[in-house]
Amino acid sequence: MSTPKKLITSSLSSTLIFLAFLIAINFLVSQKAYYLDLTDEKIYTTSEATKDILKNLDKEVNINLYISKDLPVDLLNVKTQVVDFMNQYEDIAGGKLKVTYFEPENEKEKITELAKKGIPQIQFNVMEKDSFEVKQGFFGMEIVSGEGENEKRESIPLISSIDTLEYDFISAVYSVSKEQKETVAFLQGHNEKRLQVSSLEKSYEIVNVEIESEGEKKGFFIQGSGGKTENEDGEEVEKEKEFITPTTLVIAGPTAMLTEAEIAIIDECIRNGGNAVVLSEAVNPNLQGNLEAQPVENNLNELTKKYGIEINSDLVYDKSNSNITYQQGFFSVSKPYPFWVKAIKENFSDHPSLSNIQSIMFPWISSLTISENENYIASPFISTTKEGDFVSGSFNLLPDNLFYFADKAQRTLAAISKPKDENSGSGLLFVIGDSDFISSNFTRQAPDNETFFLNLVDSISNSANLASIRSKNIVDRPIKDIDESEKNYWKFIAIFATAVLIDIYGVVRIMKRKKKSRKN
Repeated sequence: MSTPKKLITSSLSSTLIFLAFLIAINFLVSQKAYYLDLTDEKIYTTSEATKDILKNLDKEVNINLYISKDLPVDLLNVKTQVVDFMNQYEDIAGGKLKVTYFEPENEKEKITELAKKGIPQIQFNVMEKDSFEVKQGFFGMEIVSGEGENEKRESIPLISSIDTLEYDFISAVYSVSKEQKETVAFLQGHNEKRLQVSSLEKSYEIVNVEIESEGEKKGFFIQGSGGKTENEDGEEVEKEKEFITPTTLVIAGPTAMLTEAEIAIIDECIRNGGNAVVLSEAVNPNLQGNLEAQPVENNLNELTKKYGIEINSDLVYDKSNSNITYQQGFFSVSKPYPFWVKAIKENFSDHPSLSNIQSIMFPWISSLTISENENYIASPFISTTKEGDFVSGSFNLLPDNLFYFADKAQRTLAAISKPKDENSGSGLLFVIGDSDFISSNFTRQAPDNETFFLNLVDSISNSANLASIRSKNIVDRPIKDIDESEKNYWKFIAIFATAVLIDIYGVVRIMKRKKKSRKN
């Protein structure tokens, strides 16, 4: 038998070994942050796209983090996460990313200096000793590359959460590290919509362009260049127009005709490797009147038909739709409106711009027809459900209209056309039968609309990686529509399972009572 002394010695040895093991584990874990990301889309996990961009930086990038000492409690956790992610990004970049931390004081000179860098002083509401205090400080980031005339800078003025940090950070790093930005041009001169695209300015050269279709020099020139100016002698002279070759051309809802020469120039741009995005419907409601349908006066079909896509003179409605809110007397009424089609993930093609997008809302959208083409392959990009339909000729767009849904063929809402010969050097054409979906009125109601459009521009402008990072933050998760047979199946299961569980509970109770009575 073991003596008490031996037992105590053995127990003490085991305890010391266990403590040494815990200390070793604690040391190893403290050297690196570990996260368990339970979100479906892995929002808090560094994406493969981020790793790809960081591993292939064109040049060294310096990150300056300005974080005040006295942060509110709710930002301390954000600070820890930011530092952890910066450590990960440094490791991934392999020496091309250098992070420096600063704790700036609230001095006048420092406030002015950081404000010039795009890092403003901010106010924090802090709860201390049962009273509110207003403190001032900094929690921002500066991203810098190059020196002197070649220096490029971007800033993130305030880091309030990590939800969008990965995209904001990587897009800024991508911007300053690239030797030359791609050009995204928005066509003007035909009453096109002017889109708000400030979030693209970090990654691209964003310009509004018009088409010069006459004279010796033809093509796209930056709107506002040209015109008249004065020379050194005070004489009025013609200013030369600044012509560009866009990487991606966006044509958003023109309501005036393009000339044959202008269409030929756009066609030549695509065939020479440029990409084009056409956002245009053939019919639109008169929002100032009684929602009367009006034909859209443009001839974009003369361009899109060359690539096997035609915009039809109709309006699509679908069982999958969004609510419309309108005033009826003294009351505000909200009800499903089938002409505001809600395209859902099951009816999307496999394309980077649609990565992780759950739904897109298209108000008053025209359908597209796909046709055979000698040099291009056109295919549906986004479609309705099988219970979609369209109206043409006679339109009743009022919300109190009665709609009938049936199992019909899906309607194409967006299409893509690619060259049959991948070595032809030709670009891509995307056509969507609506231009209103990207206006601010609808992006507020359906934020994924804007995400989709930005992703589309990214994916065809050599920045598909940015599209996949942006899409990690899911906004909408629509309820999946199921048919009646499936609903009845689950109803039966629920009723049957409930009855079975009650019976099992009753049997168990009876058996326990019998067992208890036998003991007594």
